[in-house]
Amino acid sequence: MTKEFITERFLAAGIEIDEKKAQQFSDYCDLLVEWAQKINLTAITEEKEIVERHFIDSLLPLRSEYIKNGAECADVGTGAGFPGVPIAIMRPDIKMELIDSLRKRLDFLNLVIEKTGIENCETRHIRAEDAAKGELRERFDIVFSRAVARTVSLTELCLPLVREGGYMLALKSIAAKEELEEAKAAIDILGGDTPILFGSDERNMVIIKKIKKTPKGYPRKAGKATSSPIRGEQ
Repeated sequence: MTKEFITERFLAAGIEIDEKKAQQFSDYCDLLVEWAQKINLTAITEEKEIVERHFIDSLLPLRSEYIKNGAECADVGTGAGFPGVPIAIMRPDIKMELIDSLRKRLDFLNLVIEKTGIENCETRHIRAEDAAKGELRERFDIVFSRAVARTVSLTELCLPLVREGGYMLALKSIAAKEELEEAKAAIDILGGDTPILFGSDERNMVIIKKIKKTPKGYPRKAGKATSSPIRGEQ
């Protein structure tokens, strides 16, 4: 993947990018294609699709006003690094923690960080439920997630990590509006304000501001958020 192609596709999407960032994305793409043959990182392995459906789609949060200069951020269930790594490349002023429970994915991301020279990313091998019970609880200004779980479950994984006044930004597909209806009770219980839906029909972002502390007991033990989502008073 050439940095010239990266620059061209980004500009076509209305995103300006300098030479250094284009090279970082180019190196990231090459590593992703190589490692996708070894471990389960992504089903998308064609370079043009990686650029448009992974890199550019991951940058939707940058079209909003929520990521302040110097923000402390986390990407929950980061997988192959989306959206955390593309956001970190474009915003070197922020700090990004890449959280995942699978060591092999983090081995890949550590190599990406090393080879591309990204200086504002760190990885953490831990489940989101466990992260929110320790030093990472209510620590972050912004918590991102992409294609991890339905919003009702994702809220329990992400909001406990967000500090009061911070935001959960979840990249979702066309089902985002329907999922928000299902998640209303969970959002309220976990300390979130009325959610905002940002984006287009196919590329949406759920925005939830943290307005009060998450009650003790949340998140529940591993797996509960998806197997038994919050539906009302627990």
